Amino acid sequence: MSKIKRLNEIISVIRKYHLIKHSTPVSMREALEELGPTFIKIGQIMSSRPDLVPKDYCDELKKLRSQVKPMSYGEVIDILNNEFNNEVENIFSSIEEVPIGSASIAQTHKAVLKNGDNVVIKVQRPYVQELMTEDISVLKSAIKLLHIDSLFSNIIDINAFLDEMYATAKEEMDFIIESNHMKTFIDYNKDVKYIGEVRIYSEYCTKNALVMEYIGGCNINDIDYLKENGYDISEISEKLADNYVKQAIDDGFFHADPHSDNIKINNGKIVFLDYGMMGTINVRYRNLLEKCLIAIANNDYNEIANVLKAIDTNSSYVDQMQLKNDIKKVLDKNKTTELTDINVKDFAADMFLMLNRHKITLPRDITMLIRGIVVLAGLLEEINPKLSLMIVLKNHIDISKTINKDTIKKYLVKSAKSGADLMLIPNEALTLLKGINTGDLRFNVEMTDSNGQINRMEKLFHLAMITIIDVAFLIGISLMCLSEQKHSFIFICYLIGSSICTLWLFIKLLISRVKRK
Repeated sequence: MSKIKRLNEIISVIRKYHLIKHSTPVSMREALEELGPTFIKIGQIMSSRPDLVPKDYCDELKKLRSQVKPMSYGEVIDILNNEFNNEVENIFSSIEEVPIGSASIAQTHKAVLKNGDNVVIKVQRPYVQELMTEDISVLKSAIKLLHIDSLFSNIIDINAFLDEMYATAKEEMDFIIESNHMKTFIDYNKDVKYIGEVRIYSEYCTKNALVMEYIGGCNINDIDYLKENGYDISEISEKLADNYVKQAIDDGFFHADPHSDNIKINNGKIVFLDYGMMGTINVRYRNLLEKCLIAIANNDYNEIANVLKAIDTNSSYVDQMQLKNDIKKVLDKNKTTELTDINVKDFAADMFLMLNRHKITLPRDITMLIRGIVVLAGLLEEINPKLSLMIVLKNHIDISKTINKDTIKKYLVKSAKSGADLMLIPNEALTLLKGINTGDLRFNVEMTDSNGQINRMEKLFHLAMITIIDVAFLIGISLMCLSEQKHSFIFICYLIGSSICTLWLFIKLLISRVKRK
């Protein structure tokens, strides 16, 4: 009954804001805000996808990142007292009543500790996890009932999207996890001089409350402020892009939501905020991603197909040849385009469509990374349109830089184990063997006089079948002779069958010989 009630609430809000026929950016944002945390989170994701959502909607939905209707100050204090055992007054000298940001899961307030440190308190909204769990269940039921998933099956797997969003949101709802993310990020970037740290006050971090250093400065897209204060926008954008590639490829630990509100410039450094959405990629997947990026740069669709097959978490059959053809189509769209002019957002959208068509499922963290790259590409386009993220990727994964003595040693050891390279097997033979091994080998036969050839092949096939049957009869006769069953009924049948087959083959061969003469 609770599901039905919630579904009726959703339908009521949709009607209230006329979202079906007369939707506007403002009405969409207000409706999502009224529907609560789950829908606000969906709106936030939509706001960072200008490749899928119109710009005026994106601009309005961006307000859901930090301008959601806030909790009352009294409610915030009650939550903090519950988390800090009624010690709020002994921990903080002051807490500002007006929040500096309010989003789907939490809101933030500027405060001062008793020792004089300026901090930010992040406070989680009450019952947010229960509400989101119920909403996801309602949405999945509605999708199944109305067959909405089949309508969008070639565009997006809606159920997978909801599962991924919920899994990510659950991590965001545990501030202990977020504080650990911050510490890990700081450790990975401690030697990067232009990346600033955010201090965590671990003694005041609980599942529902987080206390961290207050970061001043400005948002990274506040171009006017940056120029007035002598910053080089090109340098900032290049360092941001390079660091993000480092996070993904070198560290395997990356910020999964790098939009402008989560990145600030403070005291000459780039500072990432909000570590709720972080992705982790293991060494195997990083190596595969590196191979995939190199293959994309080299237009090697065969290698891309192999990498995608290796990454795929779905056990269903994939038509390897068709997959390669579809990858080739995606790459061919940019074949005549300079690397600097390739639109990362469009390229990613094409790849996602192609993956969905082949039912290829990428691991959650890789999907998060691709979406993070798309968000970052949008941000870079806003602050420095001349910078190409594709060039940054290529420069970071430059093949010439990866060829060093250690990699050559590893390569030779690997080759010695496989034996293929040391035996000097031709590339064509290796390709043939690889095709047989992966099960995607096919033959393209080009024939002239195709009808005549097909007739001859059919005749050869018939001859082969009769020969096999004749051999079977002869083997049966031989076995029966050995077992002294020469006078049985089956023996006589085998003898007659063998005689007929042998005579038929003899006549066919005789006719064929006469025709040739």
